[in-house]
Amino acid sequence: MSLNILIIGNGFDLAHNLQTTYIDFLKFIDAFNRFKDICKKESTKTAWGNAIVEDKKYILDLANLYDKQKSVFEEIEKLISNNVWIEYFWKLYSERKTLKKDGWIDFESEISRIIQTLDQARTTILKEIKQGKKTGRMTQYQWDILSPLWEKNGMNHEMIFFEEKAITYRKKQFLKDLNRITRCLEIYLGEFVEGIKPQVKLPDIEKLDINCVLSFNYTHTYERLYDLDKSKRVEYDYIHGKADITNNVNTCNLVLGIDEYLEECDRDNKLEFLPFKKFYQRIFKSTDSSYMEWVDEIRQNSEYPYELYIFGHSLDKTDKDVLELLICNDNVQTKIYYHRKSNDDKKELGKLIRNLVRVIGAKELIRRTGGSHKTIEFIPQTLPEAD
Repeated sequence: MSLNILIIGNGFDLAHNLQTTYIDFLKFIDAFNRFKDICKKESTKTAWGNAIVEDKKYILDLANLYDKQKSVFEEIEKLISNNVWIEYFWKLYSERKTLKKDGWIDFESEISRIIQTLDQARTTILKEIKQGKKTGRMTQYQWDILSPLWEKNGMNHEMIFFEEKAITYRKKQFLKDLNRITRCLEIYLGEFVEGIKPQVKLPDIEKLDINCVLSFNYTHTYERLYDLDKSKRVEYDYIHGKADITNNVNTCNLVLGIDEYLEECDRDNKLEFLPFKKFYQRIFKSTDSSYMEWVDEIRQNSEYPYELYIFGHSLDKTDKDVLELLICNDNVQTKIYYHRKSNDDKKELGKLIRNLVRVIGAKELIRRTGGSHKTIEFIPQTLPEAD
C-alpha cells in the first residue's frame, strides 16, 4: 500500500556530471554558431584544429550530426536564427563574464522579469492612449529593462512612442522565440546530453527502493541508470515534459515558463501573457500529472507510512503547488538531500531551508522538523567513490 516517491531536479543530473545547466546550453549554441560553416565546408580535423578548448567537446558531435542527421542540424540553425531570447541570454552571460562574475543565468527568472515588465508597459501605454493620445510611452524603468530586447540600449524612453499593436507584436515574437529556444533545448538534451553515459552512480539513490519518480528534469537519467529491473514497473511523472528528439517545435512538450505573478484578483481576467506561465504550458502541452494520483492515495490511506525523497531540487517557490501537496502530509516522511563540498559546508542546506519556508511556511517547517510531528529530515549527500 505504501509508496516510496523520489523527486528530482537539475541537481540530480549535475551530480552525474551531465552538462544540463542553461549556461552549458548557451555554450553549445555558441559553438554551433562558430563552427556550422566549418562543418559544412571543411573537415572535422580542420574544425578540431581551429577550435578553442571548451568547444572541442562539441566538434565531433556537430560534424556527426551534420553528416548523419542533416535535417536536425538544419533545424537547430532555424531555431536559433534571430532568436531574441538567445541573443539576450548570451548578452547577459558575456557581460557577467566580462565583470568576472559567475556565469549563472536563470532563464525562467529572466523571462519572468521581461514578461512582467512588458505587461506593466502595456498598461502604461494603454493608459495614455485611453486619454486620447494615438501612442503611449513606457516609463524609463520599463524601457531600461526592455530596451536590450529592442536593441535600442541607451535611448531615453521619451524618444520612443508605441501603439498598442507594437506591444502585441513583441508579445507574439517573444512567445514564438520562446517556443523555438525550448525546442532547441530539447534537441541539445536529447541528442547530446543523453548521448553521454554517466560514469558514476549515486550511493544515496542506489540504495533506495523507489516506486514513483516525479521529475522536474527533461532528461531520462534515473530511467537510464537506476531503473534496470523493468519488472518493478516504476511510475514516472515528467511534470515539465521530457526530451524527445523526434518532436518538432509544435509537438515539443517541454515546459519552459514563468510562475504566476499577478495578484489573485487579476489572475482570471488579465490573460494577455497567459501562454508564458508554467501552469498554462503544463495543460496546453499535456504534460503528466500522475503525482495527483499519488497525493490522493496518500490522503486516502492516512494510516499508512509513505517515504518521500528529494534530490537535486532547489525547493524553489515556483514549484510550491506541487511540493506542498506531497510534503504536507503527516503520514509522509520527507528526506531532503543537500550537496556539500566539505564536512562543514552547509551553504546549500541554508538555501534549501530558506526556500522551504517560502513553500510551506515557517510554522509548518518548524513543526515538521522537530518534536513528535517531525516528518522532514535534511541529509548530506554521499559522494560517489573515486575510481
